[in-house]
Amino acid sequence: MKKDLLVRTQVLLEPEQLKALSLLAEEQGKSVSALLREWVAAGLHAQKQKRLAEAALSLSEAYYSDGDLVGYAALDGEDFSMQGQS
Repeated sequence: MKKDLLVRTQVLLEPEQLKALSLLAEEQGKSVSALLREWVAAGLHAQKQKRLAEAALSLSEAYYSDGDLVGYAALDGEDFSMQGQS
């Protein structure tokens, strides 16, 4: 990651948190900043996945409660390219 793409920010941590974080970063051969960036990226990804899952659930509830939409499920796997060509 290029340093010119990074933005300096300030995070306030409890002394015990910083100590534990520093030890973990040292064990992994990373800087505290690199470790925090990884965790932030993972947390943001998890939030995105959660929102997508919630949206999918919401859409599936609408799909299965709407009789018109459910009717199309019977067409799954049908080959429409050959229709009218006998």
